[in-house]
Amino acid sequence: MIDISKQSVKLDCPECKRSMSVTIKQVADEALIKCNCGQEIQLKDSNGTNKKAIRDINKSFKDLENTFKKLGR
Repeated sequence: MIDISKQSVKLDCPECKRSMSVTIKQVADEALIKCNCGQEIQLKDSNGTNKKAIRDINKSFKDLENTFKKLGR
């Protein structure tokens, strides 16, 4: 099964503008990440929207997987 939280997204460092890759889980967990330039970036999950999206999408993938299993019987 696909776990959407392991997918990565790109963001730019506010200091050096270098592109960085972070996982959706890091955003949902509001992790503190550090750019190669030394800038620390506190990720924010506004109103828990990323956590909810991870739950909803993973549930949809699981439901789809179960549907395919039922069709294969």
